[in-house]
Amino acid sequence: MRKTCCIIILCFFYFSTVAQSVAVVNSNPISQKEFVWVYKKHRPGTTKPTLTELISFLNIYIDFKLKVEDARAAGMDQDSTYLSDTKNYESALLSSMPPEAQKADYSLVINEYKEALLLFNISQVKIWDRVGEDEDAVHEYYNAHRQQYLSKPYDEVQTEVAADYQKKIECDWVTSLRNKYKITMDQNLLNRLAK
Repeated sequence: MRKTCCIIILCFFYFSTVAQSVAVVNSNPISQKEFVWVYKKHRPGTTKPTLTELISFLNIYIDFKLKVEDARAAGMDQDSTYLSDTKNYESALLSSMPPEAQKADYSLVINEYKEALLLFNISQVKIWDRVGEDEDAVHEYYNAHRQQYLSKPYDEVQTEVAADYQKKIECDWVTSLRNKYKITMDQNLLNRLAK
């Protein structure tokens, strides 16, 4: 009986958390608090955002979360360097933050740092290393899109081509992640945030 009550209570807490989430990415909720905090950080201002603006920003944030999810699936969150870096950052942040800020934003700041570091690490593997190590693929991309570069010689536009190829790799990666992981958005909650 006690076990059943505990399971029911845990389920209630889980579903109440998910219910207050603007989105869920692979069973990981993005809370309203987190989303609003990140939105205000990146889109400062006093005007109320429109629903279109919120959805657009949420899609960008979901792409970020998908990449972080991919890094976790690759075990990057268990890497000793990552664990050491995040522990050192957490200690430094705790010692420098005033007590009132620790209560308000501490967990959000720590989570943001951890996820940003995972994003950097997975992007290094999935995008930047690939572009740097596969000159032939970059050159093939140039040949397939030569018109886009006004038929200028490869040597003149190599940096631009590499940047465009990098964007293509990232776009393909995000598309594959969106197909791999389940994503849901709470349209009603977004509507309330826009009002």
